[in-house]
Amino acid sequence: MTVSSSAAERVVDDILSFNHEILSAGVIDRGGNIIANKSKESFRKRFEEVRNLEHNRYSGTLAVAALGVAGEVKDAFGEPQAIITIYRGCKLMLIPMPSYDVLIGLALEPSANIENNNNTFVREIERLVARTLKP
Repeated sequence: MTVSSSAAERVVDDILSFNHEILSAGVIDRGGNIIANKSKESFRKRFEEVRNLEHNRYSGTLAVAALGVAGEVKDAFGEPQAIITIYRGCKLMLIPMPSYDVLIGLALEPSANIENNNNTFVREIERLVARTLKP
């Protein structure tokens, strides 16, 4: 399923309104093209360099490459459900959505509880995306 830019914009808006700890959201196609991306003003002020990343044509390609690297061990562990990178000022999360051929990229508050045993956070994002993109 191909996700249109207007549908991707709706997904990003829905994700940003879903949880106050989500600071930025993006939809990336499997080719590495960023279809939609938005950040809250507080996030842009805190990380001024984000503006350079938002318009960097390599950002989406790097996300796809990171997923590929994580997938190298899928025979042992299964398909990756999310890739989480923890920084001093935020957490970055990449969630593959294979049924829509997209990746969801998130920036979250450092205190966001996303690493729970039941993957509740990831499942909630998946449900939100599915509800927004339903045919």
